[in-house]
Amino acid sequence: MIEDADRCQMLAVPLCGDRVLMRLESIGVRRLRDLKGRDPWELMHEINLEAGKTIWRAPLAVQALQNLVDLAEREGSRPPALLKGALA
Repeated sequence: MIEDADRCQMLAVPLCGDRVLMRLESIGVRRLRDLKGRDPWELMHEINLEAGKTIWRAPLAVQALQNLVDLAEREGSRPPALLKGALA
């Protein structure tokens, strides 16, 4: 299951809803960072293979996945938050 904090971020992405997250979970995505560097076309094909039939098609599926990959890339480029009380 996708972690709650990541789930909230992912659901705020255009074209991404509960069904998109359910499909990503079916291929082992558990965190937003699991999507970093992934190709949306390959993700769509992997989801279809897991389902055993074509359940998702371009262009809408690819755009939804691209939006999520873009978010993962942006999040991955941010410096880690400093712990409270840690020296900078």
